[in-house]
Amino acid sequence: MENKPRKLWVAGVFTFLTIGLGHVYSGKAQKGIILYLGQYLGLLICMVFLFIYPSLVVIVLFVLLGFAYFLYSLIDSIQVSKKGRDSYQLKKYNSWYSYLGILLLSSFIIQPTISNSIKKHIIQAYKIPDGSLKPTLLIGDQILAKTGLSLKSGIEKGDMVIFPYPQDPSKDFIKRVVAVGGETIEIKEKKVFINGKLINEPFILHLDNRMIPPNLAQRDTMPAIKVPDDSLFVMGDNRDNSHDSRFWGFVKKSSVTGKASIIYWSWDRKDFKIRWDRIGKTIN
Repeated sequence: MENKPRKLWVAGVFTFLTIGLGHVYSGKAQKGIILYLGQYLGLLICMVFLFIYPSLVVIVLFVLLGFAYFLYSLIDSIQVSKKGRDSYQLKKYNSWYSYLGILLLSSFIIQPTISNSIKKHIIQAYKIPDGSLKPTLLIGDQILAKTGLSLKSGIEKGDMVIFPYPQDPSKDFIKRVVAVGGETIEIKEKKVFINGKLINEPFILHLDNRMIPPNLAQRDTMPAIKVPDDSLFVMGDNRDNSHDSRFWGFVKKSSVTGKASIIYWSWDRKDFKIRWDRIGKTIN
């Protein structure tokens, strides 16, 4: 077999491109595969743990662990390649087309498949673009939402849910569930009544003192309506500045794709700063 000494810098660059590829280059394909799959297993464990113990400390810890995992993979790939720095007998998979094939397989098939599966069945990230959910969610908040299998626990009143906007399904909306199937909801001068009883909503915000007559819009006053058994009535917490069920009707329960869980990042564009006090905050 042809002698082809391994280059340390190549092993490092390959690891930067895809964890595990540097090990394949250095003749340790099995370890490379284990490290490659390990990063996704670690990601899954982190997400589950974050749901159970949501906090800024946990988020920072997992970011540091992720960096440490990458650093270990990088250093180890270089250490392994050192053993073949002077002499290395090529293996069957040591060819440019094998490396390219692994990189393409990872980038265009494995990573997208795993990513889409996680988004569909476990968790998905969203960015809040407007202020219709103030003060609970602010512009610039980035959140994690439970999806798919994680939604089996059910949807309850008070939950922040994600769903396709009924008037344009290509857009995702997030609103708070105010009434569920079988309940009657009525709004009198900005006060919400469920089954005839005034409900306590300490999280809502009213910025407009005007009372809009119901013949113009149902923002502040809405006659009693019964929510269908398979539907939800949703509203934004910033009641005077939210486009929600008051204007376009119910949301099918089956159309809900996610339930907001935690704020993992928050950036204040106006003041150009990180809102540290919001990171790790549970959404309720």
